[in-house]
Amino acid sequence: MSATPALRNTPPFVLRAYDHSSHPDRMTFTPPEHIPKQPVFELSALSSGSSGGSPPPPSLRDAPYQRPVNRGSLAIALALRHIGLSGRNEVLVPAYHCGAMIEPILAEGGVPVFYRIRADTTVDLDDMAQRRTPATRVVLVPHFFGFLQPLKAVRAWCDAHDLILIEDCAHAFFGETEGCPVGTQGDYAIGSTWKFFPLNEGGCLVSFRHPMNAIRTRAPHLSEELKAVVNTLEYASHYGRLGVFNPLSKKSFHLKDWLVRRLKSESPSLAPQRRPGEISAPEDFVPAPFNSGFDPKRTTVSGSLWARWVTENASLSFIVEKRRQNYLTLLKASVNLPGCRPLFPHLPEGIVPHVFPLVMDQPMAVFGKLKFAGVPIIRFGEFLWDEMDEGTCQISKDYSRRIFQFPCHQSLQQHELNWMIQVLSAILTGSGSLPPHPDQRIP
Repeated sequence: MSATPALRNTPPFVLRAYDHSSHPDRMTFTPPEHIPKQPVFELSALSSGSSGGSPPPPSLRDAPYQRPVNRGSLAIALALRHIGLSGRNEVLVPAYHCGAMIEPILAEGGVPVFYRIRADTTVDLDDMAQRRTPATRVVLVPHFFGFLQPLKAVRAWCDAHDLILIEDCAHAFFGETEGCPVGTQGDYAIGSTWKFFPLNEGGCLVSFRHPMNAIRTRAPHLSEELKAVVNTLEYASHYGRLGVFNPLSKKSFHLKDWLVRRLKSESPSLAPQRRPGEISAPEDFVPAPFNSGFDPKRTTVSGSLWARWVTENASLSFIVEKRRQNYLTLLKASVNLPGCRPLFPHLPEGIVPHVFPLVMDQPMAVFGKLKFAGVPIIRFGEFLWDEMDEGTCQISKDYSRRIFQFPCHQSLQQHELNWMIQVLSAILTGSGSLPPHPDQRIP
């Protein structure tokens, strides 16, 4: 397989997850997003800005044993290293997955073996049992989109067969189900703090069961610490969240971007311009290549002090309440939309969603239109591992194409949420014109 120019520096085991080389002339850029895809830093969202509501549900912060890392995928690698994965040990992983779940396994010398999921994204334990071999050592079970898996049966099965259970909480920092708080059923649990807190990096490896004193990590370099702060503030500035500091910060970050372009000798963007009200997208539009951000050389690098400070000082009640509120708003709005259905039509107590997943009837007919309208879309599992047998799990194959996830994070302002709903309605109903986009973005 030959890599496209954008992928030449990607590790070989990443390149197997996708291949755009058969269409080298097709555009693979990501159109700008008019509202934030992930949480945005705001002083009002720290503990002093708590909504004063009910206490938040359990979270990974409650674990007695913790190791902060840069990303959740690195936490998977660190857990496998602590377990002592060796030889050709097999790791059972869901057929519905992303590269960030597979790359750490390969980097630590393991072999991924894929099991089926059910339509509600829960584990097909019967299928998992059939795929276990004497080489099986670890089971990885994710909580998809923040909706917690019932893991008591999986935990009992792992205990019966002397298997290590890693609870993948990259989508689920908070919550409980079956009376079990998040992260407590796994021998280890991994989290992606940047998906729930206003950060541009951050993850954690935690355990409620095993001390991790043997794990040694090094502190990030000063330049890495500064980069974590700057990236967070730049993202906040981009969406106008720095209050009276916005004008100065925008000029500063524009200057920084100009200097970077000059140093890299970058050419101007060739992205096509969309006329006001236009909802069509170029027919040759394809998604930008997937990049999990996994770097095996950073497995033993601790998370930044900035990420830890933000995580420890953010108002958990605010995060939980706003995410649930925004999810319910999107759920109500989606009921009458044609061509789609919510993957989870109910929001149980104790569940704190990562995103709002919609199952699309005709995904490719609307994907480009939504992207070029400036709507942030996350497509978990869009690129399934190409070495997985295509017949492994039809549900996973179907969901990788048809499920679009939309933001419901705590930083969305009401007019941004309303705008996203209006755009979804305009495109799915074919009304033909788009509402004006929010004015927070830098022109």
